[in-house]
Amino acid sequence: MAKKKKYLLALNLGLLGFGIILPLFDSSKGKEKLLENSDKSQHYKFSVGYLVDNSNESSLETIKVNKKENTFLTLKIFADKQYDYDQNIYLAKGNVKAIINGGILRSDLLSYDKSTGIFSAEGNIRFRKGGQIFKGEEFKYNLSKKEGIIKDVYGLIDIKNVLNDLKIDINLDQGVAQNSVRNTGMNTYEDGIEFAFGNIKLPENKVTRSNKSIGSINNWRFKSDLITIDETGWKSNKIIFTNDPFDPNQISFEGIDVIAEEEDGKLLITSSKTNLILENRTKIFLGKRIFGDKKKKRSKFRFILDGKDRDGLVLVRSSNTKNINNNIELDLEPQFLISRSILGKTYSYKNSQNKNINFSDLFGLNIKLEASEKNWSFKSLNDLSTLNTSRFSSGIRHSNTFRRYFRMPILDDSSFNIFTTYRSRAWNGTIGETEIKSAFGGFIEKTKFFTNGGVKNNLNIRIGRAKYKAEKFENTEMISLWRSSVFVSLDSEYQIWESTLKNIYQKKLTPLSPVQIKPELILRTNVNYAYFNYESSGDQGFLKLSFGPEIRLGNLDRNFLAYTKFSVMPGVKIKFGNSPYKFDNAIDLKTLNISLIQQIYGPFMVDFISNLNIDNSSKSYGEYYDTKLGLLWHKRAYECGIYYHPNNDAGGLYFRINGFKFGNSVNESF
Repeated sequence: MAKKKKYLLALNLGLLGFGIILPLFDSSKGKEKLLENSDKSQHYKFSVGYLVDNSNESSLETIKVNKKENTFLTLKIFADKQYDYDQNIYLAKGNVKAIINGGILRSDLLSYDKSTGIFSAEGNIRFRKGGQIFKGEEFKYNLSKKEGIIKDVYGLIDIKNVLNDLKIDINLDQGVAQNSVRNTGMNTYEDGIEFAFGNIKLPENKVTRSNKSIGSINNWRFKSDLITIDETGWKSNKIIFTNDPFDPNQISFEGIDVIAEEEDGKLLITSSKTNLILENRTKIFLGKRIFGDKKKKRSKFRFILDGKDRDGLVLVRSSNTKNINNNIELDLEPQFLISRSILGKTYSYKNSQNKNINFSDLFGLNIKLEASEKNWSFKSLNDLSTLNTSRFSSGIRHSNTFRRYFRMPILDDSSFNIFTTYRSRAWNGTIGETEIKSAFGGFIEKTKFFTNGGVKNNLNIRIGRAKYKAEKFENTEMISLWRSSVFVSLDSEYQIWESTLKNIYQKKLTPLSPVQIKPELILRTNVNYAYFNYESSGDQGFLKLSFGPEIRLGNLDRNFLAYTKFSVMPGVKIKFGNSPYKFDNAIDLKTLNISLIQQIYGPFMVDFISNLNIDNSSKSYGEYYDTKLGLLWHKRAYECGIYYHPNNDAGGLYFRINGFKFGNSVNESF
């Protein structure tokens, strides 16, 4: 690892730096020592004035950084009473206001002793610069030794802007506080972190109607009894921080032996022990954590459940993404197949009569390669469920996609795609899962989002030709044919009614949701048209029409049955011809799509999604397919849940932490 440079001017570490200490996913050591040992004869002159007459201002003398560069620190002080003892000790009392390179520090008392180099503030300390706000009771910093302490610290920190807010800038307008304006309205759902386990794609959150988990949270509240500062960074025996904007907070993190570091322009936090605290009661030990350093080399382990290819439980080791020439990313995930090792046999390879395994059957590997350059991209996925070379052909699933973006007549911005695939899974209604043994080809695709009046629309057009080797419709025999295709889909929604919430920006978020919920009634429609022509095997075409209402009632302001979201969409499919394949044959000509999420009590909710065949002339009449069942624990600051997919015995668990952009009403203390 490259040697960390000392990032901030030592004096800035003291005056401004205590705000950087505690972002959850940050820590701070700086990278290059900026302040050399000062000459003991150096005089630090302050620009001072009274709150009433604002008199006698003079600039602070330049602090030398090294022989070649100077850094300017402006410190203007206003107070009810000010004393200067023999130009050696400066003291300000009562309503002290210090403007420090654009930041504002307030306290009951402020002093500087030139003989010792100690700068200190006491009593009701408040500091603000940009999105950073901090409170404390005592602050001391020794300019000569470049070390100090802060006691009883509370604050808000905006990780995204903290380095810019707290750095010393010689080009800064030294007479004006450069405070960026925070969100003046309500607290808004902004980002988040998600952890998932299983082999099912989680449905979109039907309360928030979005998932903003981006792998990090930008705004945190924090507190600590004592923080120590030295020229290498910031340290604390214990720090507690929370993403929740309200008290009592629903979730917080307790960091033990925390070290703050800055590396490559990013803030990090290293905690030797980390505890997750739910509802200020339940404490879950998380172990050592290093947050925020996405490039830092470290191992990550997780479990997945794959009963089809890997006989059950699997331990996955995720390595760091390898970047090649700045436009190529390579991800490798070695796997250890726990259930297969316990069974001593494998039941994942149906075409093999040999169920016995050897050592190489206990390991798998997932390889993901992505490359991009201007208007093209390439993606390759390779999933091996065994490293046994004798089972290679039945143990690998593979797909490659090359995409080139361009403009063309009529369709405008479009993409040209070339793809290959081997042993890819496909789902087709009540037929269930089928396999495409291999395929290659290309297609042109156009996707467009647009509004027409009050109607929101999503249009997708795909035209292509490819050769597929896949199961026949009537049996499991494999056939290989060229297929030409045209596919068009249009999804639309129109809001019929929406509840009017008065003074919405004055209302607090409920304990059960990270967003304000507006009851509403929406009409949704879906139109799909497809035409397929098969080499020497005829053609198939269909037109599918679906429409239905979605209603949202309640806003989770009570503990019992205070939220319901229900939608029902009947669909009719008109077809001609038949596909020789199982994976794309138009079946389930009359369907009913049902979706329901219902609060039961408090944060406990149930989620149900399914499709029902209602064609009484079909052999599959009355059968459900593509069903997902979920049990959720849904709160403002976090949520968790379990989902089960009975059609293919798949399932998953997830835990999500919600991040907020704090409004001005947020209390720094908690």
